[in-house]
Parts: sequence; structure tokens; C-alpha cells
Amino acid sequence: MFLYYKPLKYLLVVKGINNGQKKTWSFAVIKGIILKKFHDNSSVLADCAVINTRRIYYLSIIAIPLRIIDIYLFAFTKSYDTLVQKTWSQGIIASHSILLIFMIGFFLTSHKLKNRIEPNATMFVLQYLVMVVIMTSGIAIVTLDQLVTTNITPFLIVCIVSGSVFLIRPLVSFLIYVTSYVAYYCLIGLTITDQHILLSNRVNGITAIGLGFLLSIILWHYNYTNIVQKRRIEVQQKQLEQMAYYDPLTDLPNRRLLEKLVKREFSSMQRYGYETILIILDIDNFKNINDTYGHRAGDDILRQMADLLKNNVRESDTVARFGGEEFIILMPNASVEEGYAYAERLRNLITETRFTIGPIELQITSSFGISSMRDINSQTLEDYYFLADKALYLAKQSGKNRVEKANGDRD
Repeated sequence: MFLYYKPLKYLLVVKGINNGQKKTWSFAVIKGIILKKFHDNSSVLADCAVINTRRIYYLSIIAIPLRIIDIYLFAFTKSYDTLVQKTWSQGIIASHSILLIFMIGFFLTSHKLKNRIEPNATMFVLQYLVMVVIMTSGIAIVTLDQLVTTNITPFLIVCIVSGSVFLIRPLVSFLIYVTSYVAYYCLIGLTITDQHILLSNRVNGITAIGLGFLLSIILWHYNYTNIVQKRRIEVQQKQLEQMAYYDPLTDLPNRRLLEKLVKREFSSMQRYGYETILIILDIDNFKNINDTYGHRAGDDILRQMADLLKNNVRESDTVARFGGEEFIILMPNASVEEGYAYAERLRNLITETRFTIGPIELQITSSFGISSMRDINSQTLEDYYFLADKALYLAKQSGKNRVEKANGDRD
């Protein structure tokens, strides 16, 4: 593979081994790739804010008692021989005390937010604030530690904790770690007088920063992949549910879903003692429409009928396509008289509506059958359907374009 740069065209040309083809990358293409990556990372920020808030809550539960123990150990150790040691001890106590106050605040805030599903502005700010406070505390403590020791363990710990706990997008994480290292680089120079030790700790600080940033990238990539895969699975599940329970032509619940809803409604009726009505309607002379204008035109009529029904039922009602040109309306908490009056209004509305097949307008009528689910002792959809279908048959036999009520007799 050969790389070379053309300054006049600002191109990066990569000569591959696939049939001698050249793959040309312009800066516009590279910019597009970067922007896409930025957009992809941005798409999971809300999920990460929710996860980070919960992690802050549990981190606070651990950090608060640890800070109290640290303060106690330093406060009750009296064997300080020099002013430098006393200054170091007092500085460490002050640093841990300030961090303790912050962690208590973080605990109280995250406790209120940890059960939220959707993030708010506080959660977005909180995650960055916690990371900055933790990094700052580590830098402050390691700077004070240089008065009595040469190790940089506190700084290494906060780098690892920040990188392995918080889900921070790589760009922001990079800026936080770089800024932290600059602060670390400058501040330890205030308490280290030996230039060899100073150089060694600054070099070791680069390792700490690199390790933390590496953990941050790994954690982000892992969780980003999981979040994206989870979303894809949810979409696929919704698609499967749509295929299994909804009619593909009208987007109404199909017979399978209707049966589940009817059984659930039957249980609610028994528990709360109200009445539920089933209305079945059939488009009159629908076969003539198919024969005259074709099945595609018939499908258009069915879609228009479905939209009309969906837009003219109560919020508590369910409209389903039962099959062919038959639709069922499930009306919870309604009497037979109310169902009859409602069906009459629908019948008049359908009669007054002009259905269209391209430039052609059609007047369509429908017949209705009504039954009460209270009259059914069984819990199969066929039994629920039987009485309403019997009433529909009577409406058809009586001249169509009418509403009939079931008498509750299966014979």
C-alpha cells in the first residue's frame, strides 16, 4: 500500500490491492465520516446520562464513608514532627472534607434522579461535574502528597475511576483528561523541589492519563454498542409485534390481537361490573366494488373505512379488522342502547361520506350487528362474535344499511 499527498488537490490517495483500484479520500469525505461518528455518539448521550446518574448514586454511597474514614485517620494522627507534615495533613483533611461535601450533594441529587427514564438538564450537567470534581480532588491530593512522598497514587486512582465508571463521549473525555494533565503538570511543580522526581512524576502522570482515557474509550465503545443493539432489538420486536397483531392493509388490530383484548376486557367486566359492547359492521355489496373497480380499489376503500372508524370512536374504544370487509368495535363501559345509538351515528356518517377511487366518488353503506359481552358465558372470540354476527346477519336480511341488536339467544 502506498500513501502520498497531493497539495494542490488536497487529496489523500490510497492505492489498494483489490484489482488495482484506487480509493480516493477528500477532506470533504473525511469530514463527513467524522461528522457521522460525532452524530452516532450524540445519539446515545441521553441513555448514557441516565446510566451515569445511577452510577453516581452508587459511587456516592461508597465514596462518602471512605472520605469520612480518611478524614478521621488524618485528624486523629498527632505525630507530626515538622511544619511541612502538619501543612500536608491539614491540606489532605481539607481536600477530603471538600470532596465529602460534594459527594453528599451528588448523592442527594442522584437519589432524586436515579429512577428517571428520560434525562433532564440536571443529569447532563451532573455527570460532567462529578467527573471534574473527582479529577480535581485527585490532583489536589497528589499535589499535597508531594510534600511528604513521591508517589502519585491518588492521581492514578481518579484517572482509573473516571475512565471505568463514567460513560463520557471520547471527545469530551479527551478534553477533560488533557486539561487534568495540564493542571497536574503545573501544580505538582509547586510542591516538588527535586527536578528528577518532578520529571518522573510528570512522565508517570502521562501514563495515568493515558490509562484512564483508554478505559474511558473502551467503556464508551462497549456501552455504545450495547445501546445501539438494544435499540435495534426493540425496533425488531415492534416490527414483529406489528406483523403478528396488526392488519398490514389497514394498520388496525387483527383478529389475534382482538381476541387478547376481548379476554382482557371480559376480566375487567367481571372485576368492575360494567358492561362492554361488541359492534360488528360489514360493508354492503363490497364484492361489487372489487368486481367493478378491481381488488386494489377495494383495498383503498378498506383503508378509507378504517381511517373513518379510527377517527370517530372514543379513546377507550378499539377498532379492529376482523377479516375481509368486516370490522369490529369494542366499546368498554357502554350499554346496548348506547352502542346502538353510536352504531346509528356511524351508519349515517358512512352513508354521507364520499369514498374515492382515484377521481371516482362512491357512496357506500354498511350493516351493523350489536351484542353485549355480558350475555356470553364462554371466553372464546367465536362466542363473543356469534351474537353480534347473528344480529349483523339479520341486518343484511332486513335490507342492509341498518343496525340490529342481538337478542342473547344462540339458537
